[in-house]
Amino acid sequence: MPHFPHPNIVVILSDQLRADCVGCYGNPIIRTPHIDALAASGVRFAQTFAQHPQCAPSRAALMTGRYPHVNGAISNHTGMADNEVTLGEYFQAAGYRSIGVGKLHLFDRKEKASFTDTMLSGGQNSDATSPDCLHEDYKRWLKAHGHWEDAVKAYAIHDTEAYWDNFQANVNPIPAEAFIDTWVGDRAVDFIHNQPAESPFFMFVGLPNPHTPFDCPEPYASMYHPDEMPVPKTFRRDLANKPPMHAAFKRAGRQINYEHLDEPRLRQAMAYYYGAVTLVDDQVGKIIAALEARSMMDHTVIAFCSDHGEFLGHFGMLTKSIDEYPMLYDVGLKVPMIIRTPDSMKGKTVEDPVERIDLCPTLLGGAGLEVAPEVQGRILQAALTGEKSPHRDYIFAESGAVKMLRGSRYKLVYYPAQPYGELYDLATDPDECYNLYDDPEHQKTRDRMIRDLLDRLIHTEAPRHGASNREPAYWRYLYSRPFEDNNE
Repeated sequence: MPHFPHPNIVVILSDQLRADCVGCYGNPIIRTPHIDALAASGVRFAQTFAQHPQCAPSRAALMTGRYPHVNGAISNHTGMADNEVTLGEYFQAAGYRSIGVGKLHLFDRKEKASFTDTMLSGGQNSDATSPDCLHEDYKRWLKAHGHWEDAVKAYAIHDTEAYWDNFQANVNPIPAEAFIDTWVGDRAVDFIHNQPAESPFFMFVGLPNPHTPFDCPEPYASMYHPDEMPVPKTFRRDLANKPPMHAAFKRAGRQINYEHLDEPRLRQAMAYYYGAVTLVDDQVGKIIAALEARSMMDHTVIAFCSDHGEFLGHFGMLTKSIDEYPMLYDVGLKVPMIIRTPDSMKGKTVEDPVERIDLCPTLLGGAGLEVAPEVQGRILQAALTGEKSPHRDYIFAESGAVKMLRGSRYKLVYYPAQPYGELYDLATDPDECYNLYDDPEHQKTRDRMIRDLLDRLIHTEAPRHGASNREPAYWRYLYSRPFEDNNE
């Protein structure tokens, strides 16, 4: 990414959006014209993996450029450490106005530290039976504009048998113009139109969908017919050769028995999910149109991505991994990521695997800011201008104590202190059906990857520390290369 003076930075983050549910990622059914147009004007990263399959830790990793086990945000119920530094704080220190819109999920202290201005929605709570779970900003607007009763009706649906029988899939009675993502998109547009042209800004836009419940409003709810939904090949496969928490989650992990999920109800949930994706796409278009109207595109960096994926019928399950039932399937980790700068290549696709934490240092570096040595992501500037992206032997992800290494062919999921684990040959088994962890023919591969995982974890030990009386970040390169005895 070339260095241009004080570029604006706009990060648009969808929630629970799989990479393969975006048109420019090869989905022939979904309609995402605005995201596709963004990819055509910028760079699409085809193999982007989040570092955690849950919202809060994935967002903390994006905002700090640091792994969940390092920054402290290890679950949806645990915030990052107070001494972590976020993108919002970095940009504020450089003189930027820092704006947070929509769903942040960074916890109160860091949300206040990261943003000078906010207009927040909160996220949809699929278990809540009252809209009181939403953020006060959005609730005040709903009440002031006559939509509070619609919101009450929407959440009352959560307290019905039909809602649970249909696996949290229903039509939301809130009008599309007042729906949560529409409201977030409109508030982002307001900030853009009111931003002084001479003052740079960093804007984080958290769109709450297509996160569960599967409940987009009309006309999006009728936009896709259930019969055209692509039921995954793994839908009816059992989990017999998997760690036991996979089947336990399927039976009752979210107070739902997904063993009762049949194809018609899956197709309906998928149709609503697709509708929510198109609704999100419309907000992306709205935000880009506002930047164009303000003549800001020539000095604005735009990044679109998601915090994590969604099962969407994979092995007969819906939603995502949770604390008690960690699962690190690709469908829950592989996300879209598109970066467009005024001078990036247009329509370029990067096939090399990247981690979502790479976005943090890429945005900082592209704005001409120093990237702190504690930031663990890798700068992707070269890839934006047509050069080679930084090579990674493995992609790393985690869910609590469960850790994953994903190489060009094999993928390991390691469960500490347990006799079981997961090993997949992605070349022959991209859907992760055949667990080779206990296969004698693959024991050497498994053991080598466990050692590689140990090395990776050691080299990601990166606490924020005080001043050093040695070279900066001495710990970072110790034993990263063969030892040399300089006293011989």
